[in-house]
Amino acid sequence: MYSIKEEIKEEKVEEITNIIDKKEPIIYIYNTHDTEEYNSLLSNGYTITPNVKIASYILKDHLNNINIESTVEKRKIKDYLNKNKLNYYGSYDASRYYLKDSLKNNNYKILIDLHRDSIKKDKSTTTINNKKYAKLLFVLTTKHNNYKENEKFVKKLNSILNQKYKTLSRGIMYREDVIFNQDLSSKAILLEVGGIDNTIEEVNNTLEAFSYVLKEYLDNEEING
Repeated sequence: MYSIKEEIKEEKVEEITNIIDKKEPIIYIYNTHDTEEYNSLLSNGYTITPNVKIASYILKDHLNNINIESTVEKRKIKDYLNKNKLNYYGSYDASRYYLKDSLKNNNYKILIDLHRDSIKKDKSTTTINNKKYAKLLFVLTTKHNNYKENEKFVKKLNSILNQKYKTLSRGIMYREDVIFNQDLSSKAILLEVGGIDNTIEEVNNTLEAFSYVLKEYLDNEEING
């Protein structure tokens, strides 16, 4: 017969499990251009247009599936722009404000600014083992003194990506005109995921693959200190 003692015991086990499972997020995912959209899809008679914010939550789910805690920035860029009377070109001011605010209470290992490129599908898509993927491009700024540390990080991720998923990477694009918030961490990246014509399924396939790339990087970092 089920007893009150067993009920108390179960509650204690659940309480302890919740404490163990509650880990601090180590990856911060955000979208400076949070309205960038992918190819529309039709579902139950309704047209749904997925965007990079949805892609960020997809990445979060894949990371969660392999026991990597992450967080997605929920605050909208538009709200900051409106409040401070800024136009679209102030988007990096907005994302920088949210990022610095979040860093006050979190010790993230990796910062990911997830974007969607404007290139057409023939340039933004690849097929690996009969599965279609949205290609990835790393964007790296040289506009701050410590960019070499970020470069080392990006090169390592790109190397793992090329080893595990050949043709998925479009490589590394260097920029010297915008800082992209990459001065705030030695492991900050701007990641272009696919292009305007990619489907959310292709984006999903890519972000699942990229989650494994991040896991391999973090596992190696842990082993090598």
